[in-house]
Amino acid sequence: MAAARSSTRPRRGESADAVLRRLLAEQFRIVNANEPRARKGSVRGLHDIRVALRRMRTLTATFAELDGDFLGKLDKRAAKVCDRMGDARDLDVWIELFGDLEKAGGLEAMSGRERRAVLRALREARKRLAAEALDCGAFRRVKRMLGDWLSRRPPRRRAPSPPVEMPVARRMLAVQKMIQQRYRTAGAFSSKPAHDLRRSGRRLRYLSEFFGELFGREGERAGHWITKAQAALGRLHDCDNALELSKDLPGGEARAAVRRELRRRRGGHLKRFKTAWKHYANPRLQERFGRQLAAAAERN
Repeated sequence: MAAARSSTRPRRGESADAVLRRLLAEQFRIVNANEPRARKGSVRGLHDIRVALRRMRTLTATFAELDGDFLGKLDKRAAKVCDRMGDARDLDVWIELFGDLEKAGGLEAMSGRERRAVLRALREARKRLAAEALDCGAFRRVKRMLGDWLSRRPPRRRAPSPPVEMPVARRMLAVQKMIQQRYRTAGAFSSKPAHDLRRSGRRLRYLSEFFGELFGREGERAGHWITKAQAALGRLHDCDNALELSKDLPGGEARAAVRRELRRRRGGHLKRFKTAWKHYANPRLQERFGRQLAAAAERN
């Protein structure tokens, strides 16, 4: 969250063009600052690059009307890089969960030799996937095209840029509608529906981190609770990924014990999500926040 909040915070009434340029530049700095760490094997470095790229995609979707051609191309290339880095990130999470399970005694059915062999294989695969993501052509193109765009002076427009809250409010309204639709169809929150809801929640989370303060107390409260809900779904998703990866573990009883513990943890994360969602979906909060967004979206 800290990566999105800084002196670059937008102000109500500020030009959307200026805000877009400033926030993209900030995320670009985060990418460049973390790349050397990531190349040395830093888990946090790679994660921070991926988060910055996803935040860039939030900005490209929100301000698409300002420069659709450039922002559309940037979005597609950033999406490819995020996917490549996601493979390494999934293994980072599984390695961390594996270590947690070992400390908690959840791997006692596996021998020490088996545990060491699993971790060694995971770390080797993670190292290879991270290097491939950092060296891929899409990552080089994202950095080159964004660096070139930021180095040029903004083009002169026939009409003034809209105030930042207008496109932001429109995007927030669209994302909120998507979240509500996906919540209604999530059912028992099996892997795929929970993943789709998590991704929608992440969009609103990033929008709230960038722009929540533009919409007063209601914007900050809605942002707080969607962040809590999305974080719980993120941990639930980590368990789902680990359950899939755990199929390759050796030993029937050892594998079964690990999967039981992962399912137990998944249930706890689902419970925490439902608690946060109850606060986020509070009718009074949604009514007040919705009014603010609708007014900002229609303002000329």
